[in-house]
Amino acid sequence: MDNRENYIREVQCIGLRIAYFRKLRRMTQADLAQAVHINKNYLSHIESGSASKVISLPLLIMISKALDVDLPILVDIDDLEGSKREIQKQFNDIRELFEEMKQFNDELDAMMTNMTSLEKSAAEQ
Repeated sequence: MDNRENYIREVQCIGLRIAYFRKLRRMTQADLAQAVHINKNYLSHIESGSASKVISLPLLIMISKALDVDLPILVDIDDLEGSKREIQKQFNDIRELFEEMKQFNDELDAMMTNMTSLEKSAAEQ
């Protein structure tokens, strides 16, 4: 592969990562484009790897911040699967925290119900 082919491959990988993390965050192209102040069509070209102009570092930084993804993860063209696994692990950790919070909330609701019952019983006596 020559340098031009390598460059095209790298740009395509970065575009795929941007699309992957955008979809993971349940954002539309319009949402992300608006967040980073670019045209939706330009974002579409970036994600498809067909952008005719060079993607600037400041734009990549803004995209990584908008997607809440560290820039090195966004531009690591050699380990897309590793990044997917890491992001999935982070979401699983968050899901576990939400389950713990839900359980705690259910316990609080039960305590409040119990306290209300005790207060009513005390008031009736």
